[in-house]
Amino acid sequence: MNGLIGLLGTLAASNVRRTVARTRRNGILLAVSGLLFLTTYLFGLIALALWLSVRRDPIFAALAIAVGTLVLGLIILVVMAIINKIEERRARERRLALESTIAASLSVIRSQPLLTAALAFGIVASNLIKPRNKN
Repeated sequence: MNGLIGLLGTLAASNVRRTVARTRRNGILLAVSGLLFLTTYLFGLIALALWLSVRRDPIFAALAIAVGTLVLGLIILVVMAIINKIEERRARERRLALESTIAASLSVIRSQPLLTAALAFGIVASNLIKPRNKN
């Protein structure tokens, strides 16, 4: 029996080690990838600024890029606020539905104690008496 427990412990530990190694590797690769995407974004902004400064004034190019990124940032904040409000409303609806279900259940328990006892017995019995799998 101790050999089986030791084997299970070794398997669990190796599985945990593999999971930790995979998570560490993925984290490092995501960090490097994020840095490369950020670099790409910065060089794209530099290229846009150079292109705009050739066509127009360099100050106009800098202001146009600043205004563009500001507008994009504001749009993202508005979308985030809308998503948060929708999530908040859904959570409130779920909470109210749960509260009404609990209130209805409590009223049935108070008004029908024998029915409640029979229901509890049925739940316990169904969990204790399960058909055996023939696999």
